[in-house]
Order: sequence, then structure tokens, then C-alpha cells
Amino acid sequence: MNSGYNKHNPALTMTTPVEELERIDLRRRIMASSYMLIFAMAITGAMAVIALTAADILQATTLSAAAVVILCAYVTINVMGPSKMTPLLVGILLLVLYFYLLLSGGVNNTGLMWAVMLVPGFINLYGYKTGTAALIAIGLITATALFYPNFPGLTAEYDTAYRARFIAVFGALTALTALLDSSRHHTQQLLERLTGELEKNASTDALTGLANRREAYRAIHDMERRNRELRDQYVILIGDLDNFKAINDTHGHAFGDRILQDVAKILRNNTRTEDIVARWGGEEFLLLLPNTDARGGSVLAEKLRRKVEALSRRYVQSVKVSISFGLVEGSSTGSPHNQLLAEADKRMYRAKNSGRNRVVAA
Repeated sequence: MNSGYNKHNPALTMTTPVEELERIDLRRRIMASSYMLIFAMAITGAMAVIALTAADILQATTLSAAAVVILCAYVTINVMGPSKMTPLLVGILLLVLYFYLLLSGGVNNTGLMWAVMLVPGFINLYGYKTGTAALIAIGLITATALFYPNFPGLTAEYDTAYRARFIAVFGALTALTALLDSSRHHTQQLLERLTGELEKNASTDALTGLANRREAYRAIHDMERRNRELRDQYVILIGDLDNFKAINDTHGHAFGDRILQDVAKILRNNTRTEDIVARWGGEEFLLLLPNTDARGGSVLAEKLRRKVEALSRRYVQSVKVSISFGLVEGSSTGSPHNQLLAEADKRMYRAKNSGRNRVVAA
């Protein structure tokens, strides 16, 4: 357990809509991989049957073995679940099969028809940028194999017109598919940006730029879930500016807003990246400090209290700025967060009733 307040503790992780969109895109690629494997297995199996009926035992055996390998890959993907390595492994498998069919001709020289699936498949698996680059490289290798005299390993016999038409179709199909996926990609980027902006607006206080109450509750729930797994301590601080209504009444709400912004900047600049700093109410602030105990939280609260008090010297107006903190420590085996929040609020009011501008931790 942590006995202090360390600025380099691991960050608290929370799922955002943008991250969810990335996971959805990964699932889409995994699904595309599965569909490609099913299609590849069906086509390869059909070729194996045709080769067998034509008494071409070697090709029938090779294609049957390829179909079995594809089936195993499909089962593995569905058993292991989503993985970023899946599109890469599927692409390699299909590429090996494609070049085998290109060089051997497949059944009745129909091996090149695999390109009809390879082009949209690669764009789907890797996106239009990486997919198009890979397909250009594949197209160049294919053109070399088809037009270079006596290319090593090429046993299929294709006439010149067929080779030229294939390269033209391969290039046109690549360009068209890349263009369509480029449009989809830009639409997705716009959606991610808009989702990110909406999430920020929904979780951020407009005046101070801090997390709002809704975001703070989400962070607390995530903290409870995380602590059930890691059994960490954490601290909740609730701070309330002293006599803030009088400041507003005397100097105006614009000046009061400036104080709130300055206090928010102090709280944000003197806490860790993983700490949650939120505007809890009008002049109330909440700090959620993961992996911190009461001693470490008290040290931080005193530091913040002194810095807020020092704000009084910054303004031309004669004003005394101070904050009262209530502190409570939580853990995975302790009270639920609603009781901790209530206790922190009680301690904050005790700080106010006992003279203000202080930290109460018990």
C-alpha cells in the first residue's frame, strides 16, 4: 500500500467513447478476417474437389491442406477472441495462398481469380493507406511474375492478353476499393472527432475546464471497480471556497468567476495526471486521489490550501480567498463511495464551523 502521495503512480484508466470506437473498428476488422477465411476455405475446398475429379492428386492434396489450414485459422480466431495480430496473420495466410495459385494457375488457370477477394480483403483488413500500399507491392510482384521471361516457379500458362487484362483489372479494382474505403475512413475520423468533442463537453465544466460532477461520479465508480481488483487505498477531498457569496456580492460575479478559474488552475497544476479534479458544485471542488492514503492526502490538501490562500495577494481588489477541505480515505474493503462522499462533506463543514481555511481529516 502507498503511504504518501507520489506523482508517478499508475494512471487510473477509464473507457471513453473514442476508445470504444477504436474497439468497434478492431471488431470490424476481425469480422472481415473471419468472412475472408470462410470465403477462402469455400473457394479452396471447391478447387480441391475439382482438382480431384480431374485426377490431379498433387493439386487436390495441396488445396485440401490449404483449406484445413484456413479452417484452423478460423477456429483459432473465434476461440482466442479479438487481437490486433489477427488481420496480419490472416493477410499472410491469404497472400501465401494467392501466390501459390498465381504460380500454379490453380484449377484450369483460374488461380488469378483470387485477386477479386484479395483486393477488398486487404483494404478491409489494413485500411486504405496500408492496404493500398500492400496491394501496389503485390501488383508489381504479380506483373513481374507474369511478364518476366521464365519467372522461377511459374508453371501456369497464361496468354499475353489475359495477363494484361488481369493487371489492368487488378489496378482498377485496387483504386476503386481504396477510394471507397478512404471515404469511409474520413467519415469515421469525423465521427471520432465529433464524439470526442461531445464527450468533452458532457464531462467538462465550461467555466473552469475541470471535470464536472457527472465525470467525477464516473471516475468514482471506476475507482471502486479498480480497487476491488487491486485493493488500493484512495482519498476523496471536498473543498469549498470560504465566504464566496460575499465575494460575489461585493465584487461581482465576473470577479468571482475569475477566482474559480484561478483556484481550478491551482488544483489542476498541483495534482497528478491520474488524479480527478472536478467542480463539484458552485464553489465546491472534489479531488479523487488514487493509490493515496490519508497522510498523503492531508499533505496535498495543506499544500493546496496554502496556494489558494496566496491568491489573495494577486488581485487589485481587497479580498481574502481561502478554502476549507474535508478529507476521507477509502479502500476496497471500506465503505461505499456514497458514504465516503457524505463523510467528506461533513468534515468539510466541520472545517468551516471551526474557523474555515483548514483541512479536517477526522
